[in-house]
Amino acid sequence: MGDLVQAAETFISKNLGAVLKSSDFLQFGVDDVKSMLKLESEQDSIDEDKYRSVVSWTKHDKDRRRKHFSDLFRLIQLENLSNEFLNDVVHKEELVGSSVECTNLIITATLSRLLGAQVYKKMKGQSDEIIIIGGLSCEQSVAKFNTKTIQWSNMPDTNIARMWPSAVNYNQQILLMGGAEGLSGPYYNSVKMLDLNDENPKWDSNLPSMGEKRFAFASALLDGLVYCAGGWNGNSSLSSCESYNPEERKWSSIRNMNEKRNSHALVSARGSLYALGGGDGSYTKTNTAECYDPRKGKWEYIPPMKTCRYGLAAVVLNNEIYAIGGNAGSKNLSSVEKYNLDTKTWIDVPSMNEEKYGGSACVVDGLIWVFGGYGAKTVEFYDPATNKWQVSTNMDRERRFLCVLSI
Repeated sequence: MGDLVQAAETFISKNLGAVLKSSDFLQFGVDDVKSMLKLESEQDSIDEDKYRSVVSWTKHDKDRRRKHFSDLFRLIQLENLSNEFLNDVVHKEELVGSSVECTNLIITATLSRLLGAQVYKKMKGQSDEIIIIGGLSCEQSVAKFNTKTIQWSNMPDTNIARMWPSAVNYNQQILLMGGAEGLSGPYYNSVKMLDLNDENPKWDSNLPSMGEKRFAFASALLDGLVYCAGGWNGNSSLSSCESYNPEERKWSSIRNMNEKRNSHALVSARGSLYALGGGDGSYTKTNTAECYDPRKGKWEYIPPMKTCRYGLAAVVLNNEIYAIGGNAGSKNLSSVEKYNLDTKTWIDVPSMNEEKYGGSACVVDGLIWVFGGYGAKTVEFYDPATNKWQVSTNMDRERRFLCVLSI
C-alpha cells in the first residue's frame, strides 16, 4: 500500500498543473487542497497555477470556503510570482484585497524578493535565531538558539539576577526590564539594553527606570513604543501600565487595566494591546482578557479564554492570538487555544507534547517556538500549516519564568 501511495503522489507531482486545473479539484476538501499545494513541481509556473486553483476552489462555494482562503493563500510561494502577475492578477482579486493577512503576505514576499530574504529579515528584526534570557536557576544567563542548525551558543550575561523579567526587541536592541533577584525579591524597576547592532554587544544599564517595580509582568511593542502592564511589586499585584518611548528615553503612565494581573501575557495586534490571563496575587487564576486601544485610551474586555491560564505564553500569528500552556490552579497545562481577531472567538489548538507553566514563546518563519517552563525539558514548535506540535530538541538547562525573543 505504501508503494502505491508513493507512486500516486509521484504521478500527481509530475502532473500537478493539470490536476490543479481539473474540474475534480473543485470538489476536493480543504485538507486535500492543502496537501496538493504542499507538493513540489518542476513546472516554472506552478505557483501561478496554485494561486488560480485556490481562487477557483474558494469561489466554487464562496460562502462556505471563504474562511479557508487565507490559510491556503499562505501555502503559495509568492516570491516565485512575477511582479506583473502580482499587479495584474493577484492585487485585483477581491478575496485577496479583503484579507489583511493576504495583503501582509504579499508585502513581505515583495520586499523579501527585492532586498533578499536575509536582508529583509534583519530589517524586520528577525532571523533564524532566538535569544533566551534569565529564568529561575539561571537568572543571569543569556543564550542564543538557531532554529535551523538547532545549536545553542552563549551571549553576554546580564550580570545581575533577572527572574521573571520581561523583554522586547526594539530594532535589534534588547530591552530587559524589571524582574527580581528571587521569588522573595528584591524587585526591580531598572532597565538594561543589549544592542545587537554592535559587533561586541554588552549590556548597558544607563537607561531610565520604569515608574514601578515589576515582577512577573508582561510587555509588548506597539507603534514604536514599549508597553509594560501589571506584575507584582513585592506587596501586591498590579493593574497599572506604562509606556516607554525609546527615541525620547521617557516613561509615561497609561490607563490601568480593568483587573490586577501578574504572570499574564501581553501581545500587540492590529494597533491594540491584548492582556491575557494571569492572576490577582491571591492564588486566583483567571481566563479573562482585555484589549487596550491607544486611540481610545482605555481597556475593554474581550471574550474570555476557555481555560484559566496563569504563567502562560502568548504570540500573534496569522491574525490570531495564541494562548499557550500555563497553570490552571490544580495542574500545569499543555493545552493551547487561539483567538481570531475577526470572529472574536476562542478555539482549541492541539496540545503541546509537554506541560509548560512559566514558559515563553516567539514566532520565527511562521512557526511558534516555545521554551522553558516548570519542569519542562523540551523545545517545541507549532506549524499552523500541519496543525501539529513537534519537539525540536532539549533545553540547554532548566529555565522557567524566562524571556525569549526572535532576533
